[in-house]
Amino acid sequence: MTELVGNCARYADSVDEQHQRPTRGGNEQRLPPPSWQTGEVVGVIVETPETNTLRIRVPEARPFLPGQYYNIRIPVEGRPRPIQRAYSIGSSPIPDHAVIDVGVRETPGGLVSPVLVRQVQEGDKLEVRGPYGSFTWTEELGGPLLLIGAGSGVVPLMAMIRYAVARPVTVPMHLLFSSKSHEYAIYADDLAVLEERHDWLSVSHVFTRDPLDTRARFHRRIDKEMIAEVYADVQPALAYLCGPPEMVEESEKVLINLGMEPKSVMTEKYD
Repeated sequence: MTELVGNCARYADSVDEQHQRPTRGGNEQRLPPPSWQTGEVVGVIVETPETNTLRIRVPEARPFLPGQYYNIRIPVEGRPRPIQRAYSIGSSPIPDHAVIDVGVRETPGGLVSPVLVRQVQEGDKLEVRGPYGSFTWTEELGGPLLLIGAGSGVVPLMAMIRYAVARPVTVPMHLLFSSKSHEYAIYADDLAVLEERHDWLSVSHVFTRDPLDTRARFHRRIDKEMIAEVYADVQPALAYLCGPPEMVEESEKVLINLGMEPKSVMTEKYD
């Protein structure tokens, strides 16, 4: 499995790697592999100094599940073929699965993300393919949920939150979200509004480079003591972890040591 910088989705080298599964029952229908399409950028939202949301209309879109991702490919000067990368969807499939919000964090020296963040504008066309991925949640899986994300790892977790709002469902969710500072906390304003409106949602911000900002509950990197404190508050039945491999792997170990079943801890990593 190849992990990518700047998003929390797996890179699909082959169209056959992951297929969309529209149901969760025992008789899941397997669809043909997604094909490349030309999507139109219908909006660009600046989330942080290094992260944008690209709102893309997909002409022949398939329903997706919260937590899945799309591949995007662009031509790169000096390369014989377009370069593709995977970007998680931060929007809910409800009410319109044909418009996807993909979160893109600029990676210094990257081939694709700097172009998507610094150059793409509303009205531009992008080649896209998807959806992909099994890091997903819907209300049939239950809860309470503990969502742990770092940086752009929050993108698929936000899709789950927005899906719960859109359904609507009231499964308790707690997001433990690590950022450098409030300025770099993706969706910070949206999360504040959603937390105020919905009593089933709570958010604990973690700022690693701003020890004086009172908007954060914690001011250090995510560690076992922090997870144990939040775990005691939430008593989660399921956990979704997304971010750098070391953070995800250590958080998974902590949760299992606290008593969670390994099958109840879902992970997605990026390098």
